[in-house]
Amino acid sequence: MFVNREKELDTLKREYSKDAAAFSVIFGRRRMGKTTLISRYIQNKRALYYYATEVRGRQHIEQLTLQIMRFLNKPHLHDLQFSDMEQLLIFFSEQLPQEQKIIFAIDEYQEIVKVIPEFSSILQKVWDLHFKSKNIHLILCGSVISMMHSETLAYDAPLYGRRTSNIHLKPMKFINIKDFIPSISLEDAIRIYASFGTVPKYLELYDEHLDFMENIQQSILNKDAYLYQEVKYLLKEEKGDGPTYFSIIQTIAMGEKKIGNIAKRLQMPSNHLTRYLMKLIDLDIIEKEVPITEKNPLKSKLGRYRIIDRFIDFWFFYVYKNTSLLEIGQYRYVLDEIEKTFNQRFVSFAFEDYVKELIMENPMQYLGFVPLKMGRWWSKNAEIDLVAIGEDSIALIECKWQNQPVDIHTYQEMIQKSQYIEHSTPLTFILFSKNGFHSSLKDIPNLRTYSYL
Repeated sequence: MFVNREKELDTLKREYSKDAAAFSVIFGRRRMGKTTLISRYIQNKRALYYYATEVRGRQHIEQLTLQIMRFLNKPHLHDLQFSDMEQLLIFFSEQLPQEQKIIFAIDEYQEIVKVIPEFSSILQKVWDLHFKSKNIHLILCGSVISMMHSETLAYDAPLYGRRTSNIHLKPMKFINIKDFIPSISLEDAIRIYASFGTVPKYLELYDEHLDFMENIQQSILNKDAYLYQEVKYLLKEEKGDGPTYFSIIQTIAMGEKKIGNIAKRLQMPSNHLTRYLMKLIDLDIIEKEVPITEKNPLKSKLGRYRIIDRFIDFWFFYVYKNTSLLEIGQYRYVLDEIEKTFNQRFVSFAFEDYVKELIMENPMQYLGFVPLKMGRWWSKNAEIDLVAIGEDSIALIECKWQNQPVDIHTYQEMIQKSQYIEHSTPLTFILFSKNGFHSSLKDIPNLRTYSYL
């Protein structure tokens, strides 16, 4: 299914339309739809697509030779022997026509680099001396983000400075959930957002014929299910110190947000944690937040870490710690825990993320101004879900996921919290509610209200 990748597809089409050679790097975590994007792009175009599997280096040369000969319509030469990748790529470049753009896409690029470590340096040389003067669109695509950075994007990468575009494929938006699961209710959409997240592959696994809790049991808690081991595979791909990454994410999932507290819980020096946290940030698994009003965020002492991948957060909170039960099929205890804690621990925060996404899509409609920045705010005395800051406007936003309508007390609490925020312009107060508002909130001049249901 091709959903919400039009912007990325347009980027590739612009590269294709260039008169000169083009070089795109596509990267992103597993199951983001990178291969689907490439497949859609190369439709009805002359393209050589090579999907790199886990084989030895010599086999990559042999398999790519076979693909090239088929592409060149020279299958009788499939037994032609090349001593190395450089010789093969030079041969390919010499066969390329100038009158038509040719796409050469290597998917799962990291699998070649694992067994031919010098491949990026070889490709750099071939690009500079051969491909660069051809009518070619070279695409390197990979799902191990750290390796794609070290081989193509980082300043000291062999291919640094050669790419003409790069695409970092990230999870879908909330609005796209309905594209994958059209029949779900609005309430279930938020519940799916808070558990399955918005990775395309995960959404494709959701069964519309089952209710939400049945989907959780069958697709996530079942030890034979695809998603049961997904997080382990994801972190294993990125290698490094697996147990340490698991311990850090688990500690954050269980409520520790400050680096000092995380280090204390893990009995590690804080400065030793930094490189692990940065890696998890690069993987789009966690983020470091500071209050949105901080003037120098990099030096803020109020920084805290949170898991931004909702599926991974859910998995660590309910699956990882309960592995002993789930391995023997004891679902009931875990399902009971989800019933008791899921709304407060996950859905309420997912609702905040939904609201932020909604506002950023159409800020004038919801704020009345375009914010320069928007995010969470907290101090020692108070916390506000979202604060939007414009050139001469500030809006304080609270998001309430509760069954009963929001009443005047929530607005009064916002007034009290506002005294801790420095501002020189009048404040706008905005309330987002799951289920409507009490009549006591009508006709308040500086208050906007929006109901989800």
